[in-house]
Amino acid sequence: MNIVFTARKSSAVFQAIKGNFTGPEDLNLILGKGTRIEVYLIGRDGLKLIKEFGLYGEIACLEPFRPMGHTTDMLLVTTTHYKMLTLSLRMSSADSIAGSPQFNIVSDSLTELQDRHSRPSDAGQIVIVDPTSSLVCCHLYQGMLKCVTVNAAATAPHGQLQTPLTRSSGAHSFRVSARNSDKTFIDQFNLPIEEITIMSMVFLHGCQRPTLAVLYQDKKEIRHVKTYEFDLKINEKSETGWIQSGLTGASTCIAVPSPIGGLLVVGEYTISYFNPTLPSTSRSITINATIIQCYNRVDDQGIRYLLGDHRGMLYILVLILEDSSGSSSAQSSRSLQVVDLKFESLGTTSIPEAIVYLDNDHVFIGSHLGDSQLVLLHTEPDQHGEYLEVMETFTNIAPITDFEVVDLEGQGQGQIVACSGAFKDGSLRIVRNGVGINDRAVLELPGIKGLWPLKENLEATTEDTLVMSFLNSTRVVRVTPDAEMVQEELEGFLNDSQTLLSGNVKANLILQVTPESVRLIAPPQHIQAGLISEWKPPTGQVISVAAMNGTQCLVAVGGKTLVYLDVGSEVVREVGQTTFDTEIACVDVTSIDATNPHVSQVCAIGLWTDIKVILVRLPTLEIISSYSLLGEILPRSLLLSRFEGVPYLLVGLGDGQLLTFALEASLSTFPTPKRISLGTQPITLRPITSNNEVGGASSHVFACSDRPTVIYSSNRKLLYSNVNLKQVVTVAPFNCAAFPNALAIVGSDEEGVLRIGSIDEFQELHVQTVPINESPRRIAYLPQRKCFGVISIGVVEAEPETIGDTSVITCDEEEIGYVRLHDDQTFDLLHTYELQRDEAPQCITAVTFAGDPTNYIAVGTADTVSNDVPAKGRILILEISETNQLKLAAEVEVQGGVMAIKELQGKLLCGINERLCLYAWKTRENQASESNLILECSHRGFVLVLSLAIHGEFIIAGDLIRSMTLLRYTNGKISEIARDAWPDMLTALEAIDDETFIAADNASSIFTLVKNTETTSEDEAKRLQWSGGWHLGDQINRFKHGSLVMTNLENDAPAVPKLLFATVSGTIGVIATLTAEKYALLHHLESNMSKVIKGVGGLSHSSWREFRSDSRTLPSTNFVDGDLIELFLDLSQDEINDVLEGADGGEPIKVPVEEITRLIEELSRLH
Repeated sequence: MNIVFTARKSSAVFQAIKGNFTGPEDLNLILGKGTRIEVYLIGRDGLKLIKEFGLYGEIACLEPFRPMGHTTDMLLVTTTHYKMLTLSLRMSSADSIAGSPQFNIVSDSLTELQDRHSRPSDAGQIVIVDPTSSLVCCHLYQGMLKCVTVNAAATAPHGQLQTPLTRSSGAHSFRVSARNSDKTFIDQFNLPIEEITIMSMVFLHGCQRPTLAVLYQDKKEIRHVKTYEFDLKINEKSETGWIQSGLTGASTCIAVPSPIGGLLVVGEYTISYFNPTLPSTSRSITINATIIQCYNRVDDQGIRYLLGDHRGMLYILVLILEDSSGSSSAQSSRSLQVVDLKFESLGTTSIPEAIVYLDNDHVFIGSHLGDSQLVLLHTEPDQHGEYLEVMETFTNIAPITDFEVVDLEGQGQGQIVACSGAFKDGSLRIVRNGVGINDRAVLELPGIKGLWPLKENLEATTEDTLVMSFLNSTRVVRVTPDAEMVQEELEGFLNDSQTLLSGNVKANLILQVTPESVRLIAPPQHIQAGLISEWKPPTGQVISVAAMNGTQCLVAVGGKTLVYLDVGSEVVREVGQTTFDTEIACVDVTSIDATNPHVSQVCAIGLWTDIKVILVRLPTLEIISSYSLLGEILPRSLLLSRFEGVPYLLVGLGDGQLLTFALEASLSTFPTPKRISLGTQPITLRPITSNNEVGGASSHVFACSDRPTVIYSSNRKLLYSNVNLKQVVTVAPFNCAAFPNALAIVGSDEEGVLRIGSIDEFQELHVQTVPINESPRRIAYLPQRKCFGVISIGVVEAEPETIGDTSVITCDEEEIGYVRLHDDQTFDLLHTYELQRDEAPQCITAVTFAGDPTNYIAVGTADTVSNDVPAKGRILILEISETNQLKLAAEVEVQGGVMAIKELQGKLLCGINERLCLYAWKTRENQASESNLILECSHRGFVLVLSLAIHGEFIIAGDLIRSMTLLRYTNGKISEIARDAWPDMLTALEAIDDETFIAADNASSIFTLVKNTETTSEDEAKRLQWSGGWHLGDQINRFKHGSLVMTNLENDAPAVPKLLFATVSGTIGVIATLTAEKYALLHHLESNMSKVIKGVGGLSHSSWREFRSDSRTLPSTNFVDGDLIELFLDLSQDEINDVLEGADGGEPIKVPVEEITRLIEELSRLH
């Protein structure tokens, strides 16, 4: 029983359109990202995201649509499950959030387009709307057009909607499907079409009846374009008699608007213009060979068009027109005569999936294979000869073909290193969870030992001054509103001594503690500027540690004596002192009384030799309670703090461990602490404040160490988020005019810098990009060598062919495979091993063979010249030298492609076409002519093995057609235990535990199988038993064990994260196992929520999550939709009541709402 969460939403752009969706005067960009839609407002400041929502369907087509009488555009959406819906965006009547208008999604119609007895089109769905918005034509199935007529009398959408949910990623924006009494669509009919392989379709402009131009390929693979005319009175079509043939390489039709009319046909080598009403105006130009993937019209007249190709080149196509005087012009459309075409390259962008010309020479490039971009077009070329400039980049990690989950910093939290993108946009992406520090300023200041902020007075909310302590000196610097750092000379402040502590105290004074004294200093604006009071320890003794708040200061003198000083007036007054048997290691006097933040009734002390923590009452200095720390690790830092009203004592140890005590009101006894490892070096605890949360600032604690961490609380539970820095010595809050809500951070001595940065969200995924400019296929991690092995494919363009005196560029490209070695810290390329021509790398793994301690990289390859199944391949064993060079240690040529490879008990298991082969490693130092790899055993019974997983002695094999097979390796033999009886095509698989196995298929579903251990039938025991299934709506390429959050050492998590998965659209997901009790509750909650909170467009949640494959459809079983469950936290009180009462056909839930809320909040922290 499992729950599925989205840790990172899809980032690939598959569709992009422009229109007036949120208002007649608003210009919007709409992006389709798999199962999500994003709505942007195009303004002077760029693109602003104003709405984001999910669908219970995977978007196949996204088109703008404006019926007669509407002043704004609608969204026409079709899904891969053949649903068609129309959506509008309307301003919400609810209050705006942060001054920004809120929009609701209005659904007008939901149309079923599925025909279960027809064969889907090979080219995918094509959906177009005629220029008068009277007809929608869909090519979904071979030999058939589905046509939907539009109701000309339909009015603009209206309806009563609820206030939109605050979490915009949900697929639930209204409670009851709001539909108009006047439907948008009034009729649906099918028309046969004899053209089977249709490449492209467009409606022509300026025609009396809807006229369809169809680009198709016949059985001889010759391409033609012809036109049909529709008669909507009788719902029929007829050929017009116009046809153009022999369009070699043609792939796209572009309709040219009136008054020019006609269409453009774009091919690999030519671009042609045709006008069926004026055959004599046909024009054609030759272009360098390329594959145009998308286009967009620049102007309303249809004179200029932007086109993007498969290499990431952006082109402009201009129609040269002949005006009434007979002269040629590209700026006039008074004449219908197209006399020429002009085609020019503008520059290089990401490989485009969609292009949208926005306005004022700005263009959006939506990409699936690389980052999406906002580019600005120029009239003059830059130094590289390009006419464009990238203004903004939108991170996209799709498609993720493989990934590793690694804990590079050894802090119990995994991070993903993924193979992302393809071709020139290929990259490695490092994805990690935690706190992001965005650098605002970085200064080279080596040797800083301590850092404290100073404010104008104790009650001020901003800081503009920093006290920096060095080994034998102190500097005071002020940051001006212009972000200039100016050194200050404060009268009375000791600059030639190390500072142990500094800060603001009452009476508008500043406290400085040095090893020699405690000093009260009046700032320059004070009447009596300079030193006004000083306390010194006895002669011959020094101050070793100190702590303070607004009125109190505690210092350790001579190692063992604790002195309590009153600094709340203009005199440093000694209140009392006490001496301990052992030296004082650390002390803290932060107030945990919310009503009196500047006076504490208690202080915390850490002792060296006794290795204990003590609570001492103030002002009497009597010991309240103590706690002995087990072991020999000393306390190095203490902090008393309140989280959500609960007082805590945090103790940072010298080995990087943190102890947390939830204190009782009496403080008479220490509770049992919770222990978590935050690193390996001593921890220094510093209070900071985050202003990210709605409703005001909240307290957080920064744990400085070699693995810096932010500690905060949610639902009365302490949480830990790693910081994207390698090491932090100390930190100070620094909220100044130049850098609002920032932190001042001191890095390691080696780094020697002071950085001022702002804090991101505390629990989000951060992405680092390492461009490799080719297609990464697979990745393997070698922890012992601290490097990654990556197999990739680079594309080398063929040299231009010379025909006579003419040089002709062709589309011919050659692919070359590589094995590349990258450092695991810098990700620098260390070495490259090039594969043979006509050979592609398929798989890679790290392997250590039995009897040989060397860490090798094993690579499987397959030939690229075979038509279907690879006829041959190689197994390569690569050794990494001391200088990080890849050296071939052994190779084996095999009959078939090596499609999957894994280490198994010190041996190498390979999936080679229809068989599994296990190779042992034999050292042959004196027989270099023979391979060290020896075939030990093999097993047949597959069509084509594509994936392997190892779990102990068990082997899980995924086949091209025969789904999953479970095998065991024992006694030198591989034997089959059981297999899945259904013929599913798998894209990924993994073992959840000893009994349960999970797989993803090519229909974007996931399912689990279990061993049938209870049956007495031998035949049934050989079948893997169906355990559960669920539709994700995105193709999974890889499962991996691991987690992106810190390991929970408290053993009280409501679910156990087992697997991460990555998809074609860039989604990263988490699968966690549930107990039967938790599953029953969450499944019940999911069912009730889906009945109360309807999906956008009226799409059904239960239908969407049904398991689907090419051969069957089954209800969702033993899976819970974690994304839907998390939306419970955003519901209104009325909606919560409906969910718990089981409204609209649900069953009442008897569990208290507080318990459900706490459970969901804990689950949300799993990702």
